Amino acid sequence: MVKRTVEEQILRTISFLESGRVFSSTDFADIANQNTIRTALRRLTLAKKIDALGHSLYYKRICTKEFPYGYRPKHQSIANAIARRFSWKIFPTLADTFAYFGLDKSGDFVFPSTGPNKKFEFDLFEYPRPVEFRHIPLKLSRIADKKAFMYVQALVALGEDSEEMKRIFAKTYTEDLRTVIRKITYAPLRIQNVFLKELKSRDNGKSASENANAENINNAFNKVQELRTLARIFRSLS
Repeated sequence: MVKRTVEEQILRTISFLESGRVFSSTDFADIANQNTIRTALRRLTLAKKIDALGHSLYYKRICTKEFPYGYRPKHQSIANAIARRFSWKIFPTLADTFAYFGLDKSGDFVFPSTGPNKKFEFDLFEYPRPVEFRHIPLKLSRIADKKAFMYVQALVALGEDSEEMKRIFAKTYTEDLRTVIRKITYAPLRIQNVFLKELKSRDNGKSASENANAENINNAFNKVQELRTLARIFRSLS
């Protein structure tokens, strides 16, 4: 069996990544020690096998006819690589949260994280915005998953009594709400209480907001049925 060099092992690992994927020396810790990996990455950069992004980050560039200069690294991919490098836990930005819940609102692109407040700027491609992180309290960082965190983030940003938050609750199934409550047990009590209050307000699995939504759906269904009935009548008369 032919033993591969460190550079060859790195390139083999990179070959399975999608174009624009960002990585650092820590992503290859299973191949060799960090000094050896850093040296290998610099050699691969000089050989134009990979591209340097800055801040000890690299990315895989694949050029196509449509994109002769290769795909630009994604904002999320850069953030994930930085988080892996420093062993930070990161969560969706406020912009991502608003998009997830289908809200027509603009939010910032700062990643909440367990690391310090820090901003990384990149000159390559005239990158449109820096990759920025904001430290969050321990209680929030211990939220079990990113979906539950987005509910909390939306609540903090919008406020309990906002129309947007009411719409979010209206679109949330009771079982999903219970799941969120289970996963935010380390969040501040004032935040937990808002979700518990919403859950308790539900009658037979529905809140007042859900009842209003269900009524709208029922009215729409009845209207469709009425139109179908009229269509059958018109067909029988023709």
